[in-house]
Amino acid sequence: MPKIIETKNDALKFAMKLIGLRRRSEAEIRQRLEAKGCDTALTEETVAELYRYKYLNDEMFAESYINDRINFRPAGRFAITNELKKKGIAPNIIKDKLDELMDKTKELELAEKLVEKKIRTSGTTDEKKLRSRIVYHLQSRGFSAAIASQAMKNKLKLDINIIEEDE
Repeated sequence: MPKIIETKNDALKFAMKLIGLRRRSEAEIRQRLEAKGCDTALTEETVAELYRYKYLNDEMFAESYINDRINFRPAGRFAITNELKKKGIAPNIIKDKLDELMDKTKELELAEKLVEKKIRTSGTTDEKKLRSRIVYHLQSRGFSAAIASQAMKNKLKLDINIIEEDE
């Protein structure tokens, strides 16, 4: 049986431990506190205290999360939006931060980098098969069909020519 959190001090210690591992959204903290048996009043008090000391901030969390996705595991707007919604971030914060950090040009650049990588690692010179793999890969990463198509147009012609010259 999980230990039940009954004091503000224990709740804050637990929340700080979670935040120490990585940034958390307010909804994640609430969920984890409730899972540990923290009552609603204590959860509210703990969350308020975390805000007071600036350990919680959903806007900063969203910004950090989007930057991490751009720099370490590139994904499109659709995937990032869904991931942030699951973490309890408000839709207006998600939209504002995505508009600020990932405009269409940036999203296209990310998709183009993934196209380049997929071309290098695909192991096929069959253009039709390669195109289908690339589209599937980009859409599974949350890029729109329009971005996937444009990224392919921008990168595939040049790189297919290079592949064919190597043979």
